[in-house]
Amino acid sequence: LICILSVICSKFSKMNFGQTILAVIISLSINYIIFFIAIVITYFVKIFNIELNNYMNLIILSLIQIIILSGIVRIKRIKHGFSFFNKKLDDDYFDIIVLNISAYILFSCIIFSSGTKERTDIIKSLVISFVVFSIIMIITIQKSIRLYYKQQLLIQNLNESKQKLKNSETEIAKLEQENLNFSKKSHSLAHKQKALEYKLNQLLLKTETAEEIDIKDRIENISKELYHDTAITELTKTEIPEIDDMLEFMQAECKENNIDFHLQISGNLFYMINNLISKEELEILIADHIKDAIIAIKHSNNVNKSILVRLGQIDENYGLYIYDSGIEFEKETLENLGKRPSTTHADEGGTGMGFMNTFDTLRKHEASLIIHEIGVPSKDNYTKVLMIKFDHKNEFKIISYRSK
Repeated sequence: LICILSVICSKFSKMNFGQTILAVIISLSINYIIFFIAIVITYFVKIFNIELNNYMNLIILSLIQIIILSGIVRIKRIKHGFSFFNKKLDDDYFDIIVLNISAYILFSCIIFSSGTKERTDIIKSLVISFVVFSIIMIITIQKSIRLYYKQQLLIQNLNESKQKLKNSETEIAKLEQENLNFSKKSHSLAHKQKALEYKLNQLLLKTETAEEIDIKDRIENISKELYHDTAITELTKTEIPEIDDMLEFMQAECKENNIDFHLQISGNLFYMINNLISKEELEILIADHIKDAIIAIKHSNNVNKSILVRLGQIDENYGLYIYDSGIEFEKETLENLGKRPSTTHADEGGTGMGFMNTFDTLRKHEASLIIHEIGVPSKDNYTKVLMIKFDHKNEFKIISYRSK
């Protein structure tokens, strides 16, 4: 009976055959317990000297068993079956205990059905054991259900805690992104502020009195005699005030660090800022990467200290090329470009935000970034060039003589 029921149940459920056997044995033992209770109740009917034939006994037994089963399945916790069977049972100790109890109950039932007068004493002992084990089984199942609900409550609390942690991590990530965006904006505004301060100083110098101009000229002449300072060459104008101001400011920064600054303009820059990139974004690109070039040169022992900026139409595409004779990029810096702020020169004002801004701009306009490391520092050539091309390819390439 157990094997046949197990095969049928396993065909119509998702449980494997081993689980099905356990479920069938437990369910049969529970039914025999209920059947035993029905027999006891029927026995009390006979106390009142009510004579019943076998058919009436069968009907009364069946009705009592149906009533008890109906009452059990109305209990909320086991209305849809035992909860611990909804998922695969992983507790082997529980399996063994319930299986042994159920097997003993079924074994007792087999003995009852084949009992004779000679084995009356054995049957009496088995009846007592049957009652005791039935009570133990009911208590075991009750405790198992209670433990199952406690486990479910713990799982629910754990899931809620995980969700709260996930929400907290999301909030932290959001705040970090806001902080990053603020840092990018502050970084960009700092360049504009310095360029405007330089422009303001130039305007103030133009309003000096004749006496102040004379004194200043005399001081500059003395400085030239002492330090052989070179004069700033007039830059080619782009006719875009913001870009011209930024280039002049960067030229002054180079002069302050004894770096030669050269500028080449080609093509129609108005087409560039009206169709390919805004003038504000171009202004920040120029400031960020000329500043990086200045820092690279300051850390180089190369006697050649020079920066070349090419702006406009270059090799069939509009772009911004910045050549310098400074040191090469650090490996760590190249690995982190566009991913997280990274700088090896924080003590000189480097924040790593320049390339973060750059990559945002590149993605926005589908522009490409190519870093070409030409060679080791030398007195007659640039060491590297940073090329920003507005070619709608959105590529990032590193070409280096340090291929390894």
